[in-house]
Amino acid sequence: METDREKWNIRYKEEEFPWKEPSCILKRFYSISRKGRALDIAAGLGRNSLFLAEKGFIVDAVELSDVAVEKLKKLHKNINVIHEDLDYFNIPQKSYDLILNINYLNRRLFPQIIEGLKDNGVLIFETFLLEEGIKIKKDYFLRRNELLHSFLKLHILFYEEKEKRKPTGETSYTASLVGIKRC
Repeated sequence: METDREKWNIRYKEEEFPWKEPSCILKRFYSISRKGRALDIAAGLGRNSLFLAEKGFIVDAVELSDVAVEKLKKLHKNINVIHEDLDYFNIPQKSYDLILNINYLNRRLFPQIIEGLKDNGVLIFETFLLEEGIKIKKDYFLRRNELLHSFLKLHILFYEEKEKRKPTGETSYTASLVGIKRC
């Protein structure tokens, strides 16, 4: 059986990866955060980490794939690459002005994300919703309103569930949330 690391190494090495531009929700909301430390969870090839580094953030980019990690290391001096399996990674408490989680879901990290934010830190989170009739592993998808209910300890500035077109042209459903950790 193929491990997650092997699967992503193959994808990043052999496929033309469709997501090249920074996430729209990141571009829309990054500016409400103080410039400081940011955490990019499941950073992939670094499109969002690079965007944040160019905007003046010091970014911790956590990624499992060996292939992606090697590419991430070459992107920008303000990107600290953390080669780690997110099933075992622990987010340090009160460490980040901004935490970004795009197209990845690990419910174990939800309480750590909240605790990892500094006071007035910003969370930007967007990932896929479960669609009826879906055949792949359902644990990788949010249920309706799950993201909102998981982060009610934050001051929610934006929440949306909608149909979205992927860069590949396929349709998907996403949940998006922006919240601030108030003292």
